[in-house]
Amino acid sequence: MPQFINLFLYSRQDWMRAVAAFMAYFSAAKIGLYFYYSFATSPALIWPAAGVSIIAFMLGGYRMWLPLFLAQYLALISEIPNAQLISLIIAAAFTLQGLVALWITRLFRSNLNIGNLKNAIVLISIAFGVTLIEPLVATLVQIYMHTLTVPPFFNFARAWGGGIFGVLTTVPLFITWYQPEAEPPKDSRWKLEVSSVFLILILLNHLLFWTSYPALFGISVIFFLPIVLMWVVLRLSPKWLSLSIFLTAISGIAGTLLKEPGLIPVNQQLLNIEVYISMVAAIFLIFASVVERRRANYLELEQTYLTASATEQAQNEFIAILAHELRNPLAPVVSSIELLKLQPQNAESRVYLNTAEAHLVMVRRLLDNLLETARLTQNSMELRKEIFNIKDIVDLSVRSVDDLIEARNHRFELIVPEEDVMIEADPVRIKQVLINILNNASKYTEHGGHITLELQETREFILVRVRDTGMGINPTEIKNIFKPFHQVRASGGRIMGLGIGLYITKNVVELHQGRIQVESEGLGKGSVFNIYLPRPSDETLSQVRESNQRIGIPAPRKILLVDDNQSAANTLAKLLSHFGHNVKVAYSGKSALEILHTFDPQAIFLDIGMPDMDGIEVAKQIRARGWQGKLIALSGYGQESDKEASHQAGFNQHLVKPVRTPDLLKALDD
Repeated sequence: MPQFINLFLYSRQDWMRAVAAFMAYFSAAKIGLYFYYSFATSPALIWPAAGVSIIAFMLGGYRMWLPLFLAQYLALISEIPNAQLISLIIAAAFTLQGLVALWITRLFRSNLNIGNLKNAIVLISIAFGVTLIEPLVATLVQIYMHTLTVPPFFNFARAWGGGIFGVLTTVPLFITWYQPEAEPPKDSRWKLEVSSVFLILILLNHLLFWTSYPALFGISVIFFLPIVLMWVVLRLSPKWLSLSIFLTAISGIAGTLLKEPGLIPVNQQLLNIEVYISMVAAIFLIFASVVERRRANYLELEQTYLTASATEQAQNEFIAILAHELRNPLAPVVSSIELLKLQPQNAESRVYLNTAEAHLVMVRRLLDNLLETARLTQNSMELRKEIFNIKDIVDLSVRSVDDLIEARNHRFELIVPEEDVMIEADPVRIKQVLINILNNASKYTEHGGHITLELQETREFILVRVRDTGMGINPTEIKNIFKPFHQVRASGGRIMGLGIGLYITKNVVELHQGRIQVESEGLGKGSVFNIYLPRPSDETLSQVRESNQRIGIPAPRKILLVDDNQSAANTLAKLLSHFGHNVKVAYSGKSALEILHTFDPQAIFLDIGMPDMDGIEVAKQIRARGWQGKLIALSGYGQESDKEASHQAGFNQHLVKPVRTPDLLKALDD
């Protein structure tokens, strides 16, 4: 009961809405009645009041029943003073029609905005379904009261058609323009396109509704109108479609009533226009909602992509900075270990040094893997191919994991052909692949297990097979084994590693136009990794002369070492001095430029990240002064963009910290 009473209680704001609804509906109803009686439009009924009723209920809720009921009743009795009872019934039917429309929108939680397919379907359902109420009630009552002067179906159909036409031409216009969705700023080209569309629309409407021969190039203009509306739907937005339909309806009614009479009676023309525009409106409102949904999905997808790209870029930058910050403190540790190894050591201290060195190698490998993952996600990994004997890389890779294999007491078997096996590939990347596979085999094989590396050559490819007797792989996990950050749990549920080694391995192999396969009979039954790499053609191999250059100790040189990390600079200077080089140290870019004049070095090792003046700027100034010696970058940043920047600044080489002694000596000798 309290809720029923609320239908009669109005606040000040409700009164304002009620007055506005009354005036709008009364005006719309009087316009419809004016057309009906003054122009004898039957069987057409121009009834915009049907749309105004739905709009009023949408804005004001159920309380709008009273002003709309009164507006409809007064509009009717002002035209037919003696039909008070039928006017009351018809007013009640129109009010019920609006109430049912509001109930349906709330039932389906719809705001009738045609930018959404559900809303468009609800709107069209109301236009064709709810508008049956008043025609049905009015026809039945008039039959009962014996006041019907036309066939019942005729009376019913004209009122129903008027309701459909009124809803489909007015409601979308109001909904889309009263609360339009936010749109990005439009440029001059967009404004020109909108102007062009509506100029063409006005021209078509003029030809179609204001002339006696509506045709272009021998084709009826009626076929051009849907093309323009399709243009509006695809290129603009639903609010422009609703405006196009409304303008077409106004133009059609006005042109038909005001132009010179033709062969077809005016009322028949109006009925044709009403049916045509109603059908076109229903079809294009659905079409617009589908297009708008797809457009929204595209924008959402685009925004998701941009967000993901920004996140990925930030992640890659973080990884690069993290690697740099970790490599800087590792550099003096590596140099210190290298220096200690050059000194006489007893058996116990040698074990400790080897252990420390092995762990440093593992840390560096983890840092390299993180950076490789960033490169792969950015598609920036580059291969530097050359033809070499893959047996040498196999040997180096095996030696790199010797300590891990020995520590776990594995039995290792190496099976390689006696003759050389030449391959065209990036030796650094191939070594990385083999170390990753061997490292995984050792890590997931229990103490005392068996690991086999076998190298085979066929006419088409080179096969590297690594077999182990380790924990094996669950068959359901095999398809995920090469995904980034996918981690296989070891015995006891422990997670080992970062889960990026195999991801990098697969991508490096595929960059070489090869493929990698993994086989396992299940948990506890070991695993087999097969790496297939393309074999160079016989023609290529015949043109290659094998050369085997070994790294030696270069002749003594004058070297300037520049690094703001004093401990790293001092230990590296001592290491270079041990090999007979004359080394001076500068701890800043400015001091390096000052020393350059008096010392005249033959080679300069220059740190990139320094606080006072970064290495790129120092290098540019050194080259600008005409110095022609060997300039070698030392940096914790090792991405391709970093190497390209150092090359542009005049560096001959770019070494990534921490730097191994053989790499230092090779850089001087190259």
